[in-house]
Amino acid sequence: AEAAQEIGFRNGDIPLFADGEKLEVAKGNYLLEMAEAKTVTVLRNHKDTIDIAIPENFILRLNDEERFLTYRLPVYIGDIVNGEPAKEAGLQKGDRIVSVAGAPTLAYTEFTAELQKNAGRDITMGIIRDGKPMDVAITPTSGGKIGIQLKPITDIYPVVTRHYTFLQSIPKGWEIGTNRLSSYVSSMKYVATAEGAKSLGGFGAIGNLFPDKWNWLSFWEITAFLSVALAFMNILPIPALDGGHIMFLIYEIVSRRKPSEKFMEYAQICGMAFLLVLLLYANGNDLYRFIFK
Repeated sequence: AEAAQEIGFRNGDIPLFADGEKLEVAKGNYLLEMAEAKTVTVLRNHKDTIDIAIPENFILRLNDEERFLTYRLPVYIGDIVNGEPAKEAGLQKGDRIVSVAGAPTLAYTEFTAELQKNAGRDITMGIIRDGKPMDVAITPTSGGKIGIQLKPITDIYPVVTRHYTFLQSIPKGWEIGTNRLSSYVSSMKYVATAEGAKSLGGFGAIGNLFPDKWNWLSFWEITAFLSVALAFMNILPIPALDGGHIMFLIYEIVSRRKPSEKFMEYAQICGMAFLLVLLLYANGNDLYRFIFK
């Protein structure tokens, strides 16, 4: 993300700590921990540890970005399309592309950017085949493509799987659930800001949470998150929600008198109107982003 680079992050950085706490992908909320931290420590060039100061409300600057960070994916060829430039240039499955027109392309993001710059031009591409570096001449299409499919990231990096017994899964599930809930609750403070209100989303935003390809783990994690989020929203002290009913019951216990029927009627109407306006506004944001962004 451009906003992340502006405050000091660089491609290839490996996040290590957020405010001194070790970052773990398995916790699921490591991106939020980084965005809300005061200082993030990263490993740069596999040798230097760098502290990056995170400005206040940095998370709001990320709302318009496509992503904060993603995995650094080396360009290994997984398959080649017949009749495309890669086939004609003699590239093979398993080749690693390390440069385009002399510019290093250690990751897929750099690779695609360089191809776009050299679309339709005769260039030299540096590759590594069976451990030996070599150069090949190639001409990307006018759209900056060469006709390859990448090797899956799981075939490049070793996959670490953590197994839990039934008894171990209960406290682990509780830990993940409470972490997600605390992250969601802490992010609610941004809704009251102008920037935060713009980031609200409805059904479209919920749909975008799910990955493009089916994944059981992602499905159940997102389903659990939505359940926790709805449970929290439902206990907010808003009339027409359970939290509103609890609020009036507490008032009745403390004051020892029940609010008038007329007051309860107007409170329910106001609560329902607020929820309908919120629903229209959130889905309106989705529609605006879909049309204009």
